[in-house]
Amino acid sequence: MSPPAIAAEGLTKRYGRARGVTGVSLTVERGERFGFLGPNGAGKTTFIRLALGMLRPQEGRVAVMGHDLATDRMAALGEVGYLPGELSLYGSLTGRRTLEMLARLHPRPPVLRDELLEVLGLETGDLRRAVRQYSRGMKQKLGLVAALQHDPPLAILDEPTGGLDPVVQLRLVEWLDARSRTGMTVFFSSHVLAEVEALCDRVAMVRDGELLLVRDVSDLGLGAMRAVRVRFSEPVARERLAVVDGIEDHAVDGTEHRFTLTRPPGPLLAVLGTLPVADLVVAPFSLEDAVRTLYRPGAGNGSAA
Repeated sequence: MSPPAIAAEGLTKRYGRARGVTGVSLTVERGERFGFLGPNGAGKTTFIRLALGMLRPQEGRVAVMGHDLATDRMAALGEVGYLPGELSLYGSLTGRRTLEMLARLHPRPPVLRDELLEVLGLETGDLRRAVRQYSRGMKQKLGLVAALQHDPPLAILDEPTGGLDPVVQLRLVEWLDARSRTGMTVFFSSHVLAEVEALCDRVAMVRDGELLLVRDVSDLGLGAMRAVRVRFSEPVARERLAVVDGIEDHAVDGTEHRFTLTRPPGPLLAVLGTLPVADLVVAPFSLEDAVRTLYRPGAGNGSAA
């Protein structure tokens, strides 16, 4: 069997009193679509930089595509396409010159350049302009083309949809999905949870530099959970709904009740039928709801793999 795309064991990197990552062990298999989630400062970018050999861990080790970063970094990077979260480009170069210069730094030929330019909507006239004239979204598109133009076996993308309009975001996610089906491993961090939920096989969540959980998206149990908001025409005590099994995180704001329902809705609807309901919204529990719940102080850790 081929070694994993990313194999990290006990990675630790601290910045004085500031958080980095602590004891992170994570395996990403080849061909996976893997989402890396967490709020700003959680440790996502630090982990990515460790996985690229841009930072040296104080403890632990990491291998990429079977190459140990401590001893064989250049061989590892030859199989990676990387988009940093904070993209810096030479403003005096044109877009095309930028792509050509960056292509020469990679051992694989830029076989996907034209396809990506079409997908992301960068036209010939855009490539003739100096990068300093680009909007943030255009710079992001250029960075994506540069990262992916050589058809890397492993794409590591740090917040790849930042600055893109919704149509281009959708095109990018669809393109990554199609490439992953031909064997590309896609590892990306994101705050856009809907695209992670749509694209990824598995997700990891980090908080305060520690791995909170690694799960298959399907195993998060989102399908059986509902986010419920009920507005009554007059105040209703919380205890009136306490007889319903499966209500969690129950919050009351005046006449509005919000909670998570983890059981079938029949018993809840029966109780609500006896109460003065003015409005009711029952929505599928999203990955965003799961993240918000898990990031609460004191929330329990899930199992990592």
